[in-house]
Amino acid sequence: MRASTGAVPPSSAPYYRDRYWNELDAVNEHLQQRATGEPLTDWIGHLAAWHGRPFAKALVLNCGNGWVERALVDRGVVAEAVGVDIAPDLLAEAAAAAGARPLRYQQLDVNAAAFPETGYDLVVNHAAGHHISHIDRVFRALAALLGPDGVFVSWDYVGPHRNQYPGDMWEAAHAVNLELPDELRSPMHYPLLEEMLRGDPTEAIHSELVLDVMRRYFTIEHERALGGGIAYLVLTHNPAVLDRPQEETAPWVAQVLAHDAAFTDAAPERTLFAYVIARPRPDLDLDLLDRWAEEERDREAKAAADGGRYYPPTAVADAIAGERQRPLAPAEACRRAGMSLGRAVLRRLPPGVRNGVLRVYRG
Repeated sequence: MRASTGAVPPSSAPYYRDRYWNELDAVNEHLQQRATGEPLTDWIGHLAAWHGRPFAKALVLNCGNGWVERALVDRGVVAEAVGVDIAPDLLAEAAAAAGARPLRYQQLDVNAAAFPETGYDLVVNHAAGHHISHIDRVFRALAALLGPDGVFVSWDYVGPHRNQYPGDMWEAAHAVNLELPDELRSPMHYPLLEEMLRGDPTEAIHSELVLDVMRRYFTIEHERALGGGIAYLVLTHNPAVLDRPQEETAPWVAQVLAHDAAFTDAAPERTLFAYVIARPRPDLDLDLLDRWAEEERDREAKAAADGGRYYPPTAVADAIAGERQRPLAPAEACRRAGMSLGRAVLRRLPPGVRNGVLRVYRG
């Protein structure tokens, strides 16, 4: 395994642990409708129909537990695939689940852009690009690896860097959250930068650059703004919705998704997620390549010297930090400590018990 050349996660613990909006069938159908034009056609089915024939060999970036390449092989979209990831435990899980499928795995830091094997006609970026610090280096290498007839498919978070949502987006989501019944509202915890750096310094490290850098090296043939500026913020990490039967919450989820669609359609460039199919560009300017490489080296060096920080804090983050620094009266400090302890206990209860406690509490 090559030495790391960029930010890496401390472990695989942050992955496959949190609760996300796409646990909901309605959300998946909403995203698929926006991505493919059909609510029951996912990106794999769309890619297969778009290409018109199976791919020979795929490279899957940051493959995790391997579900993407297993699905591609099982559905006849690719003949064989190679998955790469930095986490040995996830690679072991993927290899064990592969069975007799024509799948191979290698541990590496994607930032090194030293990919195993050759002969790829498909590269898959499924929620991987927003974890890459040296994104120019990696996308450049992938374009060269594919060649002019290859295909790059991407389903990724492309929203604000390290989930530092701007104030107007946060306020818009907050307003929609208040439309929900009390028992379905999200706590909407703003992801403060210090928490992001402690938990996983690669999370959304350059999500804001994914599409721009992709366009440097690839010609976009299919691009869809999937949204998320409202619904992702309200439904992700919202156990009040995610733990209930979906038929019970369906009208409210539909309302949130309608707001999300309107928000995204009004400004598609502010989408949090995007689905893209692209091919390598044949017309790269060598002078630009040198400039982009130098810009990336400077950016990463400055961030490394500043504890991993790339930008000033958002106004929302500044306001929260200022509030946290304000001295609390003893009674208020005790009240907040009690609420925090209560939330921690509730999170550990089975969903049915937790919901019963909340109903009694809200009386």
